[in-house]
Amino acid sequence: EVMPGGGAAFFLPPPRDPPARPAGNVDGWDLAARELEVLQHLVAGQRNRTIASTLGISENTVKFHVRNLFRKLNVGSRTEAIALAHSHGFR
Repeated sequence: EVMPGGGAAFFLPPPRDPPARPAGNVDGWDLAARELEVLQHLVAGQRNRTIASTLGISENTVKFHVRNLFRKLNVGSRTEAIALAHSHGFR
């Protein structure tokens, strides 16, 4: 929208609330901050596309973080990663 005086108005979407910090113990998992964020979203049941959109990163970057999570947590699937996170108090 063009404003009087030649300026343009634009609207920014409201900031998204980050997921709640996990209550679980992640000592020894050696997760990067972004990997922890991705794990929180996995536990919330979100798909890669949704995680990417929420975090403002590409879906390929989410896949990269998920692969790293699998390796660091020694799991082979999202279900196993989520179950392990739940067993450590993530909700």
